[in-house]
Amino acid sequence: MSKPKAFIFDCDGTLLDSMGMWLSIQPELLSRYGFSLTPKDFARFEHLSLEEECHAYHDVWGIGESGEAVYAELESMLRARYATSIPARAGVRRFLENARSAGIPMCIATSTPKHLVQMGLEHNGLAGYFSGITTTAESARPKGFPDIYDLALARLQDTGCTGACDAGDVWVFEDALFGLTGAGAGGYRRVGIFDPNGRSARTDVLANCELFIDEFDELSLADILAYGQGES
Repeated sequence: MSKPKAFIFDCDGTLLDSMGMWLSIQPELLSRYGFSLTPKDFARFEHLSLEEECHAYHDVWGIGESGEAVYAELESMLRARYATSIPARAGVRRFLENARSAGIPMCIATSTPKHLVQMGLEHNGLAGYFSGITTTAESARPKGFPDIYDLALARLQDTGCTGACDAGDVWVFEDALFGLTGAGAGGYRRVGIFDPNGRSARTDVLANCELFIDEFDELSLADILAYGQGES
């Protein structure tokens, strides 16, 4: 295998250490309406875009005047956290710098609204490594399907960041099981990152990727190239 044609990264739980915040902020929002719900109650909505999640809170649990109102309230809470307090995961900057030096185009595929991701990246000095951000709100189907990764790759090709290639030339970095399975269904190579604050079991992440890490400190470009050479 030659040098990878592109890297596509999830954001929350992969680049940013934000899942602990996500597991607390939604119960915090719901508690304002007198609901006491555990993080597990939200798991069935995790694959949706944030706006779709808020509509589900209103439709399923009757929260707020409308889904739009719930979204506006939660989005205000999230803006403050992404802009000021969410850190990057260990080793991320070193890995991204090495990938950029090697000339590998990079972009983001996420279920989180683009402006929040941008805030979190800028807060950590990471925004300049990525050519674009694609969200599930823009793809035909949510994560769990390959659509968002296909769209992110098509955008890289349209902007000239990468030449013609197929999914097998591209690596997707994900911490969530549904993201790993969706990318796998599309034929992408996968780096699975275990997030102890996330909802995916370590064993599930390990079983659904080509390379597995607990932190980016454990990963180098040489590891990715060595994987391809081992297959040839």
